Amino acid sequence: MTQNKIYNVVIVGGGTAGWSSAALLTTNSNINVTVIEPSDIPTIGVGESTIPYMNITHKKMNMRVFDTPDWLKQVDGTLKFSIEFADYDYLGSKWIHPFTSQYSQDFGITDMACAGEIPFDIYNGQADFVNDCYVLPNLRSKKFTDYSEQDYDGITGGAGYHINAGLYAELLKQESLKRDNCICIDNSVKDIIVEEQQVQRLTLKDGTSISADLFVDCTGFRALLANAVGAEWDDSYSERLFVDTALAVQLPYIDEAVQMRNTTYCHALGHGWVWNVPLQSRIGTGYVFSQKHTTIEQATEEFKQHLHDVYGYDKDDINPRVVAFDVGKRPESWKNNVVAVGLSSFFLEPIESTAIAHLQHQADTILDMLTSTHIPWDKKIQRFNYLNNMSLDAIASYIEVHYIFSKRRDTEFWKDFTNLKLTQEQQILLHNYMNPDSEFNTSIIKQFHGGHTIFDKSSHMFLYLGFGVSPNTLTQVTQ
Repeated sequence: MTQNKIYNVVIVGGGTAGWSSAALLTTNSNINVTVIEPSDIPTIGVGESTIPYMNITHKKMNMRVFDTPDWLKQVDGTLKFSIEFADYDYLGSKWIHPFTSQYSQDFGITDMACAGEIPFDIYNGQADFVNDCYVLPNLRSKKFTDYSEQDYDGITGGAGYHINAGLYAELLKQESLKRDNCICIDNSVKDIIVEEQQVQRLTLKDGTSISADLFVDCTGFRALLANAVGAEWDDSYSERLFVDTALAVQLPYIDEAVQMRNTTYCHALGHGWVWNVPLQSRIGTGYVFSQKHTTIEQATEEFKQHLHDVYGYDKDDINPRVVAFDVGKRPESWKNNVVAVGLSSFFLEPIESTAIAHLQHQADTILDMLTSTHIPWDKKIQRFNYLNNMSLDAIASYIEVHYIFSKRRDTEFWKDFTNLKLTQEQQILLHNYMNPDSEFNTSIIKQFHGGHTIFDKSSHMFLYLGFGVSPNTLTQVTQ
């Protein structure tokens, strides 16, 4: 049902969150969008790795620029076929989380594997099985596929992407401003007038006063509007997800033939893990670690030594910036007439590249709520928060297993993680996966999160196999 009411929406903050919100909301001509984006405040700009959900979002944005892969040239982008994990299970181990293709036998392979119809003992580990049986990692193992080779209607159509987040936001801005119902104001918020936890209006630095039906907070960790209306932060995720700081740096290629690959590479170190994201012109890399277990100085040395040992970088040429963060979410990310999107709403570590996907899901859900006439305002808020919380809970639960299943005990960081007990949900899913009398499927996974999770049956199987746990083998359970 299409709504006739005209909504005036003000988005405070640009970046990927702000301009993804604008790009989606402006697909409805009854929603007028004003983006307040001060040019003198930089965006965080760390996240550069995405998952295939972005393809769904681009279709919903209805922008012609995304009709061909040429948009990747504008954002320094490369195709991403998988996420690869080194040293997570034990030092020297490797496993792969591939993206699956609907134009292949991928889903049939997963069904056979979960049904116990594939003899895993013929493979030299999970990575060997994945590379042999799944089309995108198999392609990645043979060659580097240039963005221009992407076929939306073929096996590479379901790829994810490595992008320059700043350039991507600029592209969305450029395309959004072509629409009559989108404007941008280069200014900053000086004052927020709040009455009874409702934003009445904003006063900008130049004295301009702005009101709206809905304010979208895309101000990042500052969360100016969310904090103003009392949307509280819940840090309970941090009780089971320990990393709280990132060292981030951009580096030139040393050897493109080795470093430019269609995968996000994650390498576990002593107190966290290093990401490696290959763009067209450079490498984006960083170390996500726990300050509860090491210092910034020690982590910096560990990070530099890793880059030197693995890739050959001169340690003196590596000068990362420090980004501290709080792991958590706002359970009321939409409160009254303010809805927080992106970092103002949540932060979970980037191990599975879910941040951009989730913030774009948030923006799409806002669009759905504003477009639905049959849902009262308070129910729109309730529905959004329910979906947001369920989805984030599913992501957090999946991430935890990357650590809890590890056999590493070489540092206090890994000892503390591997001493954690599986939640009831994690236990049930694992038992179902390993029980030969049960059918392990995506519906079973979704039942714990109201039907809302981006990690399906295949994703869970790849994760379990990555830590040596095969289906239909209950005797392997050690947790």
